[in-house]
Amino acid sequence: MTPLIWMLVALFALWMAACALCGFRARPLRFLLILAVGLAGNMIWMVLGLDARPFEPHAILAQASATLYALCAFGIGWLVRRVMRAWQAGRITKGEV
Repeated sequence: MTPLIWMLVALFALWMAACALCGFRARPLRFLLILAVGLAGNMIWMVLGLDARPFEPHAILAQASATLYALCAFGIGWLVRRVMRAWQAGRITKGEV
């Protein structure tokens, strides 16, 4: 793979991590901002880098897929936070035994 592809994969991973962190910290407005920035970057890449038209079916499908990836990352972050809180709430200390 070319260095450009590696850079795009790294940016995508960073974007997904930011979405998951927003879910973990329960920051939906920040998530929407990160989602908008990511979708704008994706559209810019498709239009300028891949010479796609913004409203062709493949571009719309790519945007929908990116949105679903981001929502799943947000949900996973939120779920991890809930599991951690439940785990900590159910912890038995030495004094309770």
